[in-house]
Amino acid sequence: MRRVPIPPKPSSLDSLEAERERVAVAAFYAVPANKSRKCDEDFRAYKAGDVKEALHKAFRGKCAYCESPIEATHPLVVEHFRPKGGVKINGKFQRPGYHWLASRWDNLLPSCIDCNRPRGQDFPFGRKPATAGKANQFPISSEQRRATADGEETREDPLLLHPYFDDPAEHLEYIWTKPGSLELGEIVARQRGAQKSLKGQTSIDVYALQRVGLIRQRAERLTLLLGQLELLAETREKIEKRGGDPDLKPVFTRILGEVNKFLGPDKPYSGMCRQVVRAFFTRVFP
Repeated sequence: MRRVPIPPKPSSLDSLEAERERVAVAAFYAVPANKSRKCDEDFRAYKAGDVKEALHKAFRGKCAYCESPIEATHPLVVEHFRPKGGVKINGKFQRPGYHWLASRWDNLLPSCIDCNRPRGQDFPFGRKPATAGKANQFPISSEQRRATADGEETREDPLLLHPYFDDPAEHLEYIWTKPGSLELGEIVARQRGAQKSLKGQTSIDVYALQRVGLIRQRAERLTLLLGQLELLAETREKIEKRGGDPDLKPVFTRILGEVNKFLGPDKPYSGMCRQVVRAFFTRVFP
């Protein structure tokens, strides 16, 4: 997961049709008897082609949560950060959800199926397979502050990372040195003071970021990156031993260029790779 600047809003979300939809949905849920009902109005505005295109461009064809490439396996899913139709609270699905945010631009994100939908997943260390994926989950620090009307969401304290408003690197840490029982490519909540980040751990759990298939993909990427970093360190050591050998400096530059190829915003798991490169340079090139 990586931080992404919020892109320009697609014009379709400001169209008359989108406004008509918002008014119709608001009118439906203004009736007390409708609070627990599915809205008769079909949410359509967020499905517009320019919305999907803008999200695809902003996230470089990757899932906003796990950074896996999407289009190679399935169409982009427009995900609602705050669920539009209902919210799962204490294990129970409750309506009406954040219906007023159904076409709010900063509430829409691109997601892969495994992060977005409840699916059976395998997990490491002998944990039993379980259903995981965000779906209608939106945990907050206090249910007493749960928004029930437009504007009230500002009082909430979400326990999920949002790539526009949070820096995932402050909350998530990727395993690249295989300490203890952890495996290459796993993800853990980063230590923040005396405790680990609750927002980081909750995001790992809700987005299913610790699923085995995803860990394997990250590990493969890390193996390639670490190979280049080790070559970089070995080449620098040779240059220093040979008194600044000019013949090796172009080799160092070339390997550094290979490392940089892992860090581009269009590359899979670039948030992880950037974090690992920073840690490697701190450790090896202090």
